[in-house]
Amino acid sequence: MSYQIEVTGTVPGAVYELHRVVRPEYVGDDIGAGLAELYAEVEAAGLHPAGPPSVTYLDPLVLGHPVNVDLGVPVTPGTGHAKPGTGGRVVGRHSRPVARTVHHGDYTGIAAAYQALEEWIFTHGYRSAGPPTETYLAGPDTVPDAAGYRTAVYVPVVPSIGISVRVADGFAGAVERTRKALREVGFGVLTEIDVRATLREKIGAELEDFLILGACNPQLAKRALDADRQAGLLLPCTVAVRADGDATVVEALDPTILVRATGLPELDPVATEARERLAAALASLRAAG
Repeated sequence: MSYQIEVTGTVPGAVYELHRVVRPEYVGDDIGAGLAELYAEVEAAGLHPAGPPSVTYLDPLVLGHPVNVDLGVPVTPGTGHAKPGTGGRVVGRHSRPVARTVHHGDYTGIAAAYQALEEWIFTHGYRSAGPPTETYLAGPDTVPDAAGYRTAVYVPVVPSIGISVRVADGFAGAVERTRKALREVGFGVLTEIDVRATLREKIGAELEDFLILGACNPQLAKRALDADRQAGLLLPCTVAVRADGDATVVEALDPTILVRATGLPELDPVATEARERLAAALASLRAAG
């Protein structure tokens, strides 16, 4: 299935919310029972549903590990005066930006929607900023055939401060490829910090393989310093390489974000060119990996 993804805002308003714990092995049954309980409490509280129900997964779905979820349904005030039931509450939700897509069909293939969202967020200059939510636009209670089910899946997002790429290489191979890609766009590596080794030595903490490279393009550095000597505080460009499971993530801090904070418009062209070169370097890693 091909997924259309967009960044949009969630609809603000009152939501009746019920917190529950579900079993990953029986997630469908437990969610179904939870939603039935949710609607029963809404009716008992004298409220009227004003939209489709949703489930926010506060924990990842891992077999054998209970998962905390928030079940919710938009509501408008009703005529009753009953208090919410056990664990239920009415909360006011504000609009927030989310990356959103819609899964068509039964729920067995919905993992593909999550994968598509994760890849889109990573490659479009965003990062996730909260747990995912499923909203059941059409389901067993409204359509007779599972082929007609429609489930909106969305993840809260914020703009990323960097340019990122995930490659299939192991960590050591990705580091060497990153050095080469940087050289090909005119950047040399001036500094190198082994974050994993440093944390282990200084405080006994464990971390995945994590290397921070200080990359510098001499021509761009000279132009920046000629414009303002305090530009030296922005140098060199930061590139981080870190293990991510069986893959490796390479990220470069976006120079244009730093320059905007300085309020020095004469640095804008330098930062823009630096970003273009760093983006080209990371794009070459993606193309080859």
